Amino acid sequence: MKTTIIGCGYIGLALAEKLHQKHHFLTCTTINPKSIEKLKKTTQKSIIMRGTDKNEISLILEDNDVIIVTVEAKNPDEFENTYLQTAHTIKECAKEIDTPKRIIFTSKTSVYGNQDGMWVDESTPLKAKDHFAKILIDTENTIFSLTDLGWSVAILRLSQVYGPNKEIIDLFKESYKKVIPGHSDYYTNMVHRDDVVGIISYLIDHDIQGIYNATDDEHPTREDFAKKICAKLNLDPPSFDPNLADFPDNNKRVANYRIKEKGYLFKHPTRVL
Repeated sequence: MKTTIIGCGYIGLALAEKLHQKHHFLTCTTINPKSIEKLKKTTQKSIIMRGTDKNEISLILEDNDVIIVTVEAKNPDEFENTYLQTAHTIKECAKEIDTPKRIIFTSKTSVYGNQDGMWVDESTPLKAKDHFAKILIDTENTIFSLTDLGWSVAILRLSQVYGPNKEIIDLFKESYKKVIPGHSDYYTNMVHRDDVVGIISYLIDHDIQGIYNATDDEHPTREDFAKKICAKLNLDPPSFDPNLADFPDNNKRVANYRIKEKGYLFKHPTRVL
């Protein structure tokens, strides 16, 4: 199977290794020249490019069966170009090729916005009000509109991703303060990178379309989760102050039953500390 991964960052690099093991003929793109040497070990083609490069995108779409978009914005200024403009470029190029393709796009559960601690699933209306989440919603809509061209579309909404080189303990140490911005009783939603990669691979193997949440089974509050980590690190648990938050502070519990109903078994259903 000829497969391309557009955006080989934290998720894309791991996915390339997985699909290489499953004998996919891989074309992978990155904006980071340092990633090229890593990609050469697992790919047949490695390209330094942005998702808005119409000429390269056109060639990639024409030459591959499965298109996986795992782009990641490095800073807020790049958000729209990284997500929405990449999606627009893909759609523009898709109109010019005759054969419908399969596409998988990794979005984020931030599209649900603040749900006041309620459970959300893939049918929940999207309430996000902040600028970046709205860009993701527009990106999802653009990707999903490829079905009008006969494409097979799957969208994977990721909660906070952790894993190798982004271990929970290390992430907590980096952000630890005596007072942490945000509400103490808001729920946490996370997923291990192994499961993100596993779900994408599963979607390909079983030709699954639609929208799916990628999140584990645990949803402790921030306070409870912090206490658990602090006990392991022998640190005093922090307090929380919502007045210090300079980010959209959203409260929700993300359900994962839909991907389970498709037969996927989580490798890490509970948090790995």
